[in-house]
Amino acid sequence: MAMVEETFEAPSPEEAFALAVKKYGRFGDLQLLRARQRLGRDGKLCAEITVAIPQEAYLAASGIDEEELLLAEIDELKEGIARMRSALQGDAGGELPRAAALLERHGIRRDWLQKALAEARKEGIESQNDLMAFFLDRLDRGLHIAPENLERPTVRLLVGPTGVGKTTTVAKLAARYSYMLDQDYKVALINLDTWRAGAYEQLGSFTSLLGLEHRLARNVEEFSRHLDELAGYDVILVDTAGIAPRDTDRLIRTVEFLKSVRDRESIVSLVVSAGAKYEDIADIYDHFSFISVDDAIVTKFDETRRVGDLIAFLAHSHLRVSYLSTGQRVPDDLEPATKERILEQFVEDLDG
Repeated sequence: MAMVEETFEAPSPEEAFALAVKKYGRFGDLQLLRARQRLGRDGKLCAEITVAIPQEAYLAASGIDEEELLLAEIDELKEGIARMRSALQGDAGGELPRAAALLERHGIRRDWLQKALAEARKEGIESQNDLMAFFLDRLDRGLHIAPENLERPTVRLLVGPTGVGKTTTVAKLAARYSYMLDQDYKVALINLDTWRAGAYEQLGSFTSLLGLEHRLARNVEEFSRHLDELAGYDVILVDTAGIAPRDTDRLIRTVEFLKSVRDRESIVSLVVSAGAKYEDIADIYDHFSFISVDDAIVTKFDETRRVGDLIAFLAHSHLRVSYLSTGQRVPDDLEPATKERILEQFVEDLDG
């Protein structure tokens, strides 16, 4: 069945989705593809969702006949071919210099490399060694670090897809804040993952061992009550359920939980795997940016040497990195992120 995408914008995710349902709900098969938060033309935050609907429903609701749609698709195809031709012509001889080609093979995107290469040539840089140094310097500038700062009472909400290690990361952060810093901070944990069997119990056994406060919130009301009761705590770590790209209900519920945070700083940390492909990281970020992500926590950093895709995405998105998870041991295998540590692993991969 041919599907057509359409984007709806409104002040809140509920209202945006309601617009889609109002227009296409009677046809059925309405699928949520993407959801994000962005600045509108008036400078205020707004919600934007993209849905897919059957082509027949789109035509029926929009009053467009199939011939018009076919002509539009042909025009789009022509534009795509023109972009490809332009990209090829912009790469003299069809080949990148060896330094750039090496980086491309290790995950750095060609469009980024071509732009950096043009800048290098303007500065008269031609040799392979100088080009490599120039590229690495540009990647270093593109990386941004979120420093560890617990001066203010904070709620840190960890979000991300299933299987990236959110629950283990929550445990590592709790132990780090409680016992491994110059000051022993008062830490509590709240679990929102009521969908995954054993998630609450998994954290419960850990918090009992360390003597930490641990709560379960089944809805926004319970979450707000827990926050009020934990007003004297320095850090509240929130473990959330993994959210699939089309899971509208969980995404909207997560936004509602976040909106209920009052009188303390809130940080949304996107948990991503170090070995994920660029396109997968970009899709995950685009989906969760609807919640206004503040930084990234990179897990499984010890399990891969290929971090080029990760670095390429971070340099493109300017998303700050707060922590690197480097193993399964709690709390030892967690360290504050640094540019040097990330690039060191990338350079080792290049040398290998």
